[in-house]
Amino acid sequence: MSPTTPRARAARRAPETPARRGRPSRRAEIFAAALRLFRERGFHATSINDIGEAAGVAGTAVYSHFATKQEVLAEAIREGAGRIGAGIAEALAEEADSPDVALANLVRAYVRVVLENADMNACYVLEARNLETDVRQPLVRSERLLRDAFLRRLRDVRPELDDDQARTLVQMAIFAVVALCVHRTRIDRDTLVEQATSFVLGALHSPVPNPNP
Repeated sequence: MSPTTPRARAARRAPETPARRGRPSRRAEIFAAALRLFRERGFHATSINDIGEAAGVAGTAVYSHFATKQEVLAEAIREGAGRIGAGIAEALAEEADSPDVALANLVRAYVRVVLENADMNACYVLEARNLETDVRQPLVRSERLLRDAFLRRLRDVRPELDDDQARTLVQMAIFAVVALCVHRTRIDRDTLVEQATSFVLGALHSPVPNPNP
């Protein structure tokens, strides 16, 4: 006899079935509620019933859209990677009058897309250890492309940096932006984008100590 539990039915259901297509707004509400709770309480401390209650549905209704909590978290990683990649690609395609402007455009685009998807990024930072390696790969690849883009733009502005110096500055800048996702703030998003962009650019332009003065 084939499985008939809600979880089994959800796991067998292909993404293109009517149940997946029929109520995208409800699915989006469940997705957003789950990410918010993962961020606030943690993955393991959040139950399916908690997610349903936060989304205004019965806990069992969650299984109509997601087979498991793990699936919700995995989708957050995939979607977050896609949005970051799209935002970075758009910034890289922009024409700039100078290397400094090109770097500033890239930083601002990255800051904005990260803050606009704060719950997704916080979930990745806080809960990535709960995901299998293959599930983490989309965002790992996205991070690698991001670092490479930052490095190219930074080296155009500061050719005096060696590889280790440039990579360290870039890694510090990226972590500084992601850290903003973990803790909430009352600063409105546009103001925070400009504030964070200014901070990151300042860090990328900061002097590097000479180990052999």
